[in-house]
Amino acid sequence: MLINEVCRDVKNFLSELARELPDIFPSPRPSIRPARPRRLVSTGGASRKTAKGIISARVKYWGVALNLEYGRVFIKDQRTLWGSCSRKRNLNFNWRLAAAPPEVLDYVVIHEFCHLREMNHSKRFWALVAVTCPDYAARRKWLRDNSMLLRQGRG
Repeated sequence: MLINEVCRDVKNFLSELARELPDIFPSPRPSIRPARPRRLVSTGGASRKTAKGIISARVKYWGVALNLEYGRVFIKDQRTLWGSCSRKRNLNFNWRLAAAPPEVLDYVVIHEFCHLREMNHSKRFWALVAVTCPDYAARRKWLRDNSMLLRQGRG
């Protein structure tokens, strides 16, 4: 546990230093625009194909970055879910996520990847999400606040 304590101390030291010297240490967290989602109109195949390409690219990126293997990726038209993960390690995503800001899409992808390690929404699960996506709460809030716009295809 000594290494965890050292890491925590270094993290706290760097956080304090960043607060004292904001010009030298700009905030590493991306700001999530309150802007409206990109327009992905059409219920036909074109926008779903576009969405599949966008989402699949982020899944590939995060799979490598997190060193996690997954099954297949499915792009769906779910009514209430943005993403899900099956016991077969398949990842499912709502095609409308492609219209969200990239930071929000990444949050959902990271969220589903964390389910490959923890198949629930326990404290351990959220701790895993926080390691990779420290500002996940802001990204999650954006998704909640703008979910109707994404589902209606407005942008």
